[in-house]
Amino acid sequence: MDAFELSLPPAPAAATTARTEVTERLAALLGTQVLEDLRLLVTELITNALRHGQLNPGDRVSVKASVDDGVVRLEVTDPGRDGEVAPRDPGPRGGGYGLFLVEQLARRWGVDRRGGTTVWCELTPEPGR
Repeated sequence: MDAFELSLPPAPAAATTARTEVTERLAALLGTQVLEDLRLLVTELITNALRHGQLNPGDRVSVKASVDDGVVRLEVTDPGRDGEVAPRDPGPRGGGYGLFLVEQLARRWGVDRRGGTTVWCELTPEPGR
């Protein structure tokens, strides 16, 4: 299994940093489409954590990614102070795509509320679309 974890400050550059790390560390293991889907989902999930995680100064957002037997698993965790985590229809002004895209691209996904909020998803070489 190949895996890595990052701990990022809740800053606008967090999504870019995570996307760059995913590319550098996992590109050699993944096909082009799965890598692009993974890059998109890490961006969306970090953006959701920053926007909806009710983060305080000093909080961190963690990203874990692993590849094991052809399955890519992504986890994005924030301190999570309640709030609903559910996909919704994207709005006409461009918002609401995060979990909608996770639902469309991931083979499976879920939310774990122990020790914060972790949104996880799994991709395979031919993700369910």
